[in-house]
Amino acid sequence: MSDLTVFLTTFNTGLQGSKAQEQDLSGWLVPVLHDAAGGNIQSAPDIYAIAVQELLPLHLALAGLSGPVLVALTTRIRSLLSAHATSLSPDRTPEKYDLVSRVSHVGVALWVFAKRSSLGGRLGRAQEARVGLWYGGMGNKGAVGVRLPVRRGDNWETLTFVSTHLDAHDRNISRRNAQYNTILSSLVFPSTSPLASSSQPHDTSHLFVLGDLNYRLARLPVRGVYPRDGRAGDDVRALAEERAPLLELDTLRAEQREGRAFGGLREGDLTRFAPTYKRIVGQVEGYSKKRIPGWTDRILFASYTDPTHLFSPHALLVPTPAPAPSTATQILHFSSSPDIVLSDHKPVHALLVLPAPAADAAAPAPHLAPTLPAPPPPHPRRPEAQSAEVLLFWSVVGTVLDRAIGWPWVIAVLLGFGNAQAGLGVGGFLAMVWGVWWTGVFSA
Repeated sequence: MSDLTVFLTTFNTGLQGSKAQEQDLSGWLVPVLHDAAGGNIQSAPDIYAIAVQELLPLHLALAGLSGPVLVALTTRIRSLLSAHATSLSPDRTPEKYDLVSRVSHVGVALWVFAKRSSLGGRLGRAQEARVGLWYGGMGNKGAVGVRLPVRRGDNWETLTFVSTHLDAHDRNISRRNAQYNTILSSLVFPSTSPLASSSQPHDTSHLFVLGDLNYRLARLPVRGVYPRDGRAGDDVRALAEERAPLLELDTLRAEQREGRAFGGLREGDLTRFAPTYKRIVGQVEGYSKKRIPGWTDRILFASYTDPTHLFSPHALLVPTPAPAPSTATQILHFSSSPDIVLSDHKPVHALLVLPAPAADAAAPAPHLAPTLPAPPPPHPRRPEAQSAEVLLFWSVVGTVLDRAIGWPWVIAVLLGFGNAQAGLGVGGFLAMVWGVWWTGVFSA
C-alpha cells in the first residue's frame, strides 16, 4: 500500500470569511510546496483538510447565518483544488476533488476533500461532531471535527481532523488547557455501525488538530523588538536562529512539557516562519503593538506508528523536531503564507506523508482500525467521554444562548445601531414600506 499525502491548513480570517470569496486563495490553499530536500513537490495531495476560525462577524455567526458563505467557499475551494491537481497531473489529465465533509459551528469551520483518482471507492462514511467551548456551551469559541475511515490495501485506518478556536488573552492559559480537555471529552463522534461505539478524537489512527489555539509568547525576548518574516534572498538558517529565542517563550510548548495539555501531539519546526499573530491587516510585515505576538495558529498531529520519543518533554527542549523514522508520519513541508493580508493572522499549512500501515495492524473493518497510544508522562490519562445526555443538554443550551444573543445583535446592526447613517437608511426604507402598505396600493 502506497503512502498517503495530507495537506493541512488553518486560517483565522479575522471575521472576513465573506471577503475571502473575492480573494485569490491560491497563496493560502495551493502555495508553492517544497520537500525537505528543497525540490518542488510535483503531485497533488490525496486529502485536503482546511480549518477556518472567525469565519464571519460574530453577530452573523451566533445567529447561524454562515450557510451562504460556506456554500460559496466550498465551490471556490473545490474548483481551485481540482484545477491545481490537473495542472500537476501527467499530460494534464483532469483531476477532481470530492467534498468528503463540511462541518461548522458558529465561526469555526472545517472542510475535508479527497482526490478522486487516488481515493475513489476507498473511503468509509465520514462522521462529524461539534462542541461549544465558551460559557454555557456557547460557540464563539468551539471545535468541530471529522472522522474519516480510509481503506489502505487490505486494512482500514481512521483519520480524525479537528478545527478549533480557543480562548484569547495572555492570562487565559489554564482556560485554554481546560478547553482542550473538553474537546477530548465532548467532541464525540456517534457510531455509524452497530459493531462500533462512539469515538473520541484520540480513538483514531491519525489525529490532526488545527486552529487558532491562542497560545502566545510569554514575553518578547527584547522589549520593543518584534520578529520579522524575512525577504527573498535572506539567509533561512539565520532567520531560524533569530526565531529560536522566541520559541523558548512559546506558552503552548511550555504547557506540553509540563504535561498540562496536548499530550502525545507534535508539530513541525516553528522557526521556519515568524509568529502568525497579531499582524497588521493589509501588510505583509509588521505586528500590532497592542498584543504580545505568538504562534497562535497551529497544526499538531499524531499517528499510531509514531515512536513515543517524538512526544517526550525532551523533544520540546530543542527548536528543531527530531528526525522521524520511516515508519512514522513525515513532514514534507511546513510553513506560513505571509502574503495573505486579509486578517491579523497568517495562515499556516503543512504537507504530511502517512506511511503504509504497520505490518501487525490487521484491520479488515473500520471499527478495527488501530488507535493512538496513551500520551507519555508527565501527561495524565485522557478524559473519558461525556454521556450522550450531557452532550445533548449543553448543545441545546449553547445553541439557545447563541441565537438569543445573535439575532437581537443582527437586528440592532440592521437598524444601524452604532451607525447613524445606516440607521437612517434602514429607517427610511421601513417608513417607505409602511407608507406603501398604509395607502393600500397592494390591497385587493
